Amino acid sequence: MVLGGGTAGVNAARIATGIGADVAILEVDFERMRFLDITMSGTSTVFSNEANLSELLPRVDLVIGAVLVPGAEAPKLITREMLRLMPKGSVFVDIAVDQGGCAETTRATTHDQPTYEEEGVLHYCVANMPGAYSRTATQALNNVTHPWTLLLADMGVAGACAVRKELLGGINSLAGKVTCRPVA
Repeated sequence: MVLGGGTAGVNAARIATGIGADVAILEVDFERMRFLDITMSGTSTVFSNEANLSELLPRVDLVIGAVLVPGAEAPKLITREMLRLMPKGSVFVDIAVDQGGCAETTRATTHDQPTYEEEGVLHYCVANMPGAYSRTATQALNNVTHPWTLLLADMGVAGACAVRKELLGGINSLAGKVTCRPVA
């Protein structure tokens, strides 16, 4: 089961289906669910709510928490009581750990000590998971951000935002003031 149908969730689901797993992706955005139904053959999409989570948890051996609320803390979707529904020896991987995690039992771990057990479920909650492959992660980040960095350097914040309106949503602070409500 993958919680969240964004980039991380979709990639986790692709890997899991590629190795033969039956995968359910839980999502709250109906448009995204339609997109996933069309593009993610071999998976099922389920509306993410407490009832559906509680129904699926006893039947899964791996949960991947890939919930993202940009600029805000991840919602706690899995309570300790819900975790107890999972089979003993199952695994919970919380990719959302950098935003506080999406389970009540999430606590950040390190690459040196990556796992711990809660309620019979093995947790993997390594903060900054890409850091295990720092060169590749840096190259990927650079490839994505470089065009934006050049635009900002060439045109300044106001000029870049005038040309590329999508930049406006990425400004968290300006002129010494926090401008993003979730960050504030």
